[in-house]
Amino acid sequence: MVENHGIGKSTLILQICDKVKGEGKVLYVSGEESAEQIKIRADRLGINNDDILFLGETDIEVIEDAITRVKPKLVIIDSIQTMYSDEITSSPGSVSQVREITSKIMRTCKEQAITTIIIGHVTKDRKHSRTKSPRTHGRYSFIPRRRKIFFI
Repeated sequence: MVENHGIGKSTLILQICDKVKGEGKVLYVSGEESAEQIKIRADRLGINNDDILFLGETDIEVIEDAITRVKPKLVIIDSIQTMYSDEITSSPGSVSQVREITSKIMRTCKEQAITTIIIGHVTKDRKHSRTKSPRTHGRYSFIPRRRKIFFI
């Protein structure tokens, strides 16, 4: 999905998270929004699901550890450009970081058969955005890696 900023991608993702209710935990990792912002959106949507766990984090090693400990059914990464690894010398949001972080997340989730949705920014030129701000003038896209199909 590639849409303009503010078009409702995070709202759609929360609705997907709610559809997993009863099937297992959902780990929603955000480097852009706070727990309070996500909670306000969930309340507005009438979502009250104790299986949705929020992690406000950008360090991939901490995120991988959380995935391994929680063993969720679904992992959401919002957005991949905000994530980083100290093992990679380039800055967060760079092509190297995005490639390596995506690879690490997918490897961790694939080993545990966890469905993964990764949200990323792309610019209007369809190039990856390096922005770390939720107030971007670019566009978003997300790449679903699924083991199941979720119907909304």
